[in-house]
Amino acid sequence: MLDDALNSPSFYQSLRQTVADLAMTPCKLELDVLPLDSVDMYGEPDRNSAYSLAGHVEVKLTPPTSLLYDPPASEERLVLESLVLTFEGQSELLSPETGYGACRIVEFSQELLQNGPVEVGHYWDENLRDPQRWLVTFNLAVPGWLPPSCYTTFVDPSRREPEVSYRLSAKATYRDMRPGSSKSLRSLCYGYSKLPSTQTTTSPLAAVKINRFTIPPPSHALATSEFTQFPFHSVEYAGSVKGSSKIPAEVLSKLRVLAYLPEHIPTDSDSFPLFIRLRPENLTKDERKRLLLPKLSVSASQTEVLRSSLSKKYAEKWPVPAPCEQHPRRPVQTRRRDVRDYECALMLTTSPNATSHSTRSILPQEYPEYFDLCGSGDGFAAAAFDDPTSWIQMRLDVPFCHVLSDKKDRHEAAPVQTLRPTESGPLLSVFHTLDVALTCTYDLSAGEEANVATEELRLSLPLSFVRLPRANARLSLDDSLLAAVPIPSYADASAECGAINMREAAFQPASLPYAQALPPYNQLFHPNGMLREDPTPLPRYTRDPKDAEDPPPPPVVCKQTPPTKLSIPASSELASSA
Repeated sequence: MLDDALNSPSFYQSLRQTVADLAMTPCKLELDVLPLDSVDMYGEPDRNSAYSLAGHVEVKLTPPTSLLYDPPASEERLVLESLVLTFEGQSELLSPETGYGACRIVEFSQELLQNGPVEVGHYWDENLRDPQRWLVTFNLAVPGWLPPSCYTTFVDPSRREPEVSYRLSAKATYRDMRPGSSKSLRSLCYGYSKLPSTQTTTSPLAAVKINRFTIPPPSHALATSEFTQFPFHSVEYAGSVKGSSKIPAEVLSKLRVLAYLPEHIPTDSDSFPLFIRLRPENLTKDERKRLLLPKLSVSASQTEVLRSSLSKKYAEKWPVPAPCEQHPRRPVQTRRRDVRDYECALMLTTSPNATSHSTRSILPQEYPEYFDLCGSGDGFAAAAFDDPTSWIQMRLDVPFCHVLSDKKDRHEAAPVQTLRPTESGPLLSVFHTLDVALTCTYDLSAGEEANVATEELRLSLPLSFVRLPRANARLSLDDSLLAAVPIPSYADASAECGAINMREAAFQPASLPYAQALPPYNQLFHPNGMLREDPTPLPRYTRDPKDAEDPPPPPVVCKQTPPTKLSIPASSELASSA
């Protein structure tokens, strides 16, 4: 009886089916996130604003394959029970002073299958075995307070390590519509369950870039600015001397100093204007004769504040994840490749709350240390200052560099210090400062012996570097400035600088496509959706007096057959009548 069972055709068919099931690879469900574009944010960070991030999640169904022979025709059906899209952002920083620091900035998820499970499936024959794809559209609301993406740059331009990065990932939960028989490999994967097993799959991480730009005001709004050709308004700062001074306080306190700087400075430019005005108020002619301003010095610097953990002020100001969700309690997925140096103890281990400050000058090395003002005339003793409304005015262009590292410090392993936008981030904050020092001398001698007191009047002014939205990526703002604007010599501090037409360089004429940058949503509407009042509304429409009268009505055309045959006019007559 056993021999009959072994020689029966059903035994060999069952054995062949078992081997075929073991060699058969079941179908696979794969995901891929495809964002359409980067996210461009405008203005200052705002928790009441949001920006759209749209794209597709690609669902790919791969047919079964066999390791021994060509698979037969088959039909696969899966039920997508859930498709969750997750947006997350993190900040990583690595430096010898602070070690490796990381924090989680934002994380939220959205279910894309709002109307319940969705069935996907396809029938494959023996010849066509191409994977089948479906696209699921998404549109996420990204918070408007997020910091922009930034990187650590190196000498090698192809190497960049992320400091603030964002990414998207998708996770699908699905089950097979065919439970399978107890004799197949599929049932072994299901654990001999009669019901379809539930499985999950995740997509690779998709990087998302967030930019933050500042839109300059319209040209007509710059009429009251001290720099009408600069794309931003001018800001006024007043200076004074505090504390003890060698010069009599009743003299120095009457020296009024005003400094004007742009509200924002584009990072793509090469220089920014500085306007200084001085005037002695209620000083006698003898006191004005004794008071001189021999020198003027200007310095500008960039200060970077590095932290090994999330800033407490940043966590209080913005809705970042809770401390229990932060690194290292819940580690972030490291994206920096140079963190391996820290893990291998090649860098010193620092305290968890370490903070480091790094200040570098942004001025060129050939920029003079000071300007000699002794040859500018009689100073305050001039007869023009008998008029209390007279001012000494000095205007100069302050150049700055885009690469701040010295050439001797540049090698492949060290990061390159570059000019950054002014911002306050979770781990890295960047501030810019302009220091103006005016050397004041006052003759204290009542007799023939010279007794000159010297004092410095210092102004520490904040600078704000921002990025402009570029209408044309091929346009070089620096080249256009150097070609069109003759910058005066550094030595002539009192000379008027030429017109800096940076607006025309940064924005193309309106006749070109996509030349005008659209304003952000929060500048047009309130948070509740109400339209904001336009400060410069368009004039009310009025009809042209020439078109005041209504046009004559069109002639009435009746479709009928004429009683007599009419002659057909020539084509030239038709053209003249038309």
